Amino acid sequence: MVSARDKKNLYQELSGYVNVCAAVCLLLLVGGLSPQSSAAPGRSRAVMSRQRRAVGVSNEDSWLSNPCDYADPNAKPHVPDPKQLAKDLVWQARDAYSSAAKYKDTFVCKLYSHQTFDEFMSSTPSAGEWLRTFELPEKVYPKEKVLNKDMPDEYIEELMSDIDKLLPFMHKALKLIVAGLRSFSTEGLNAELISEESLKVDINNTTSAVRAVLCSFHAIMYKRDLEILPLLESEVPKFNQSTLLRDGFPLYRDTLNYLEYLRQVFQKLYGVA
Repeated sequence: MVSARDKKNLYQELSGYVNVCAAVCLLLLVGGLSPQSSAAPGRSRAVMSRQRRAVGVSNEDSWLSNPCDYADPNAKPHVPDPKQLAKDLVWQARDAYSSAAKYKDTFVCKLYSHQTFDEFMSSTPSAGEWLRTFELPEKVYPKEKVLNKDMPDEYIEELMSDIDKLLPFMHKALKLIVAGLRSFSTEGLNAELISEESLKVDINNTTSAVRAVLCSFHAIMYKRDLEILPLLESEVPKFNQSTLLRDGFPLYRDTLNYLEYLRQVFQKLYGVA
């Protein structure tokens, strides 16, 4: 006969197992992977403690702190081989870029009354910064990185020597973009204007696509045993009708440009195409 205490312990163990399995399945579904050869990351207790403490203290929005939508965000997730995750991230970054770039002319036409994105770029060379206005190390998003142009191989090669110091900030920078896109759509665009309705749908789709990139990045951070920096409530980008035109284009441009940069960095880091 099993005692009530033993039953309780067994139930707790089974519950934890179910939560971990659910987390694995969600991650694999997001990354489009099969459940073969997945291995648990060996995170140190110190890093796990920092990650949980940071989220607890900052009260970070779970939509940002748990981009993979784990059933139990505090459980230790099992993640696939990091090289496979890097392949997924590179593919997702390309896909997010392509889908966002499809409406680039519509974006500038509806918000700025310019016919094409390229024409707006050439006529407004000093459109302003967005991502670089946040407190991030320069190499997280170097000023030399411009849209539609990769960084020199020598630069990326040199970056690898400090990559584990930079990845936490690069991860946070992607959080800023995801949060900025959501605010741009929900707080900036006017849902009552027919002219902005379709653009709102496009931005929402881009937000979801970039968040999928964040999920793969999140899993790689766990696998590399790195600290995950929270995005404090005070740091979350805010858009409204008065800042929409000033910051809308820089956000959109930086989204495309940063996706290019991440793709190049992770291709080099893991040797994937």
